[in-house]
Amino acid sequence: MEKKHVEILQIVALVVIYAFLAFYNLGNRESPQTTWEFGDAVIVDFGTEVFVSQFQFMQGARREIDFMLFGSLDGDDWHYSAHISNVEVFSWGEQTVNTLIRFAQIMPFSEGLRLQEVAFRDGNGTLLQPLHILTEGAEVLFDEQNLVPRMASFMNSTYFDEIYHARTGYEFLHGLRVFETTHPPMGKNFIAMGISAFGMTPFGWRFAGTLAGVLMIPLMYLFGKTMFESHFWGMFAAVVFAFDFMPFVQTRIATIDSYVTLFIIASYLCMFIYTKQVLGSSLVKPLLWLLGSGLFIGLAIASKWQGIYALIGLPFIFFISWFALYKQNRRNAWITFGWCFAFFIAIPLTVYLLSYIPFVYASESDGGFLSMVWANQVHMFTYHAGLEEGHPFASNWWEWPLLIRPIFYYTTTLSLGSAPFAEVRQGISSFGSPAVWWTGIVALFYAVFSLKKANFREPTIIFLLIAYAAQFVPWIFVSRATFIYHYFPSLPFVVLLIAFMFRDYFAEKSRVPIIYAGAVVSLFMLFRPVLAGVPVTIGFVETFLRWLPAWLLV
Repeated sequence: MEKKHVEILQIVALVVIYAFLAFYNLGNRESPQTTWEFGDAVIVDFGTEVFVSQFQFMQGARREIDFMLFGSLDGDDWHYSAHISNVEVFSWGEQTVNTLIRFAQIMPFSEGLRLQEVAFRDGNGTLLQPLHILTEGAEVLFDEQNLVPRMASFMNSTYFDEIYHARTGYEFLHGLRVFETTHPPMGKNFIAMGISAFGMTPFGWRFAGTLAGVLMIPLMYLFGKTMFESHFWGMFAAVVFAFDFMPFVQTRIATIDSYVTLFIIASYLCMFIYTKQVLGSSLVKPLLWLLGSGLFIGLAIASKWQGIYALIGLPFIFFISWFALYKQNRRNAWITFGWCFAFFIAIPLTVYLLSYIPFVYASESDGGFLSMVWANQVHMFTYHAGLEEGHPFASNWWEWPLLIRPIFYYTTTLSLGSAPFAEVRQGISSFGSPAVWWTGIVALFYAVFSLKKANFREPTIIFLLIAYAAQFVPWIFVSRATFIYHYFPSLPFVVLLIAFMFRDYFAEKSRVPIIYAGAVVSLFMLFRPVLAGVPVTIGFVETFLRWLPAWLLV
């Protein structure tokens, strides 16, 4: 088999393996789809007296409306059974009732309550099906009883900020008033595409972000291969990135960080290829790579304002190459400069505005398109500038590379166990692999010293340091609560800095880079239970995974 075919098979195999791990147990592919929107109370009749132990419910795209559950033996005298409030959207909740009833009444506090499904269980946990539904149309509350889970989990419910972003994707699709307006719409547009394809299910609202994570792997391969002109180092960068913890966790949750990171990688890759081709004989080819860089950065900014940080780094890189072109061919240099107004201003602005079409369609405002877009910019800036509320898992910028404080997304207890540390839990935390992030600190200093040694004339180091600094340094000046996942867009350049250090210090045939990559993969498999929500005992986590005191992982 030809060497080129072997190389293709290797990267394809890596992508397939990662995709399997990423999509495995991503979330249920079925979830209640029909919605009942309350205007008044719903009353059901079980036909005979029944003992109700638990009441289960999944709330739809409205979480701000409380409701109450009442029971009755005769349909006239009602007694209070439960008050349900602050329920997360598209997430299963349950309330212990322990009451004898024949009739049940669900009473909203105001109009607009949306429920996907409700269920009643007896003392043995068996579902109780009403004999008569006395409110016209309310049959949709009981039409998907086969999808009622025994307990809530990330497999059947939203968790963490999915309650905002997954919900917004659903609202875009159904033309409902948009609840989450603190980030641009593009990332939520992608979430909506996944929901459109697979339904409002955990798999559906997580699909697009997970796919974005899969696409990062071949991009990192191309980055490494192009930068170091070697298939080996391309594979090295792709493997190290793929089996770091954060890309896996952060792309399997329906938030918008997947998209901004994907497009930042793509934009910088296009810019790097431009710097390699700018002094060639062709004018058109380098311009096409600049076009790609501008398009992708437009998609990044339209997904999350964090993409704007890339616009700090990209011009520095561009003008270093542009001045070299100017010395060689002034005509081509000025033509290129002129096209940059289209590539990095007109195209990103157009992409940004187009991303607002579903947002404006779902808005209840009567203003014009541009006025509504502008109003949202003001709102976003005001919100983030004035955000002073703390968070138990917030962390400072300097703590991120050191892995001082992971962010704890999800936990649930599956069994208590009879011995200390025998309790079985599921947990999901977002943080980086120590093998990658701590090595990345060493690689950063190595790059700085290497640049100084090369009299500041090593273009690869300059590119990587500019790209890394552009994504990381602005967070030093942010006073609002920040989290370790804000380091995610910096990670691709951390990995490439590691690849540079290993390539500079070890030959391709050396076993050290292979051993290191193997250690990264092994550490990923060790920590996978707390990254993917795999059931695990507290004893295992405390013994093998909790390396630092602040690491709360299950």
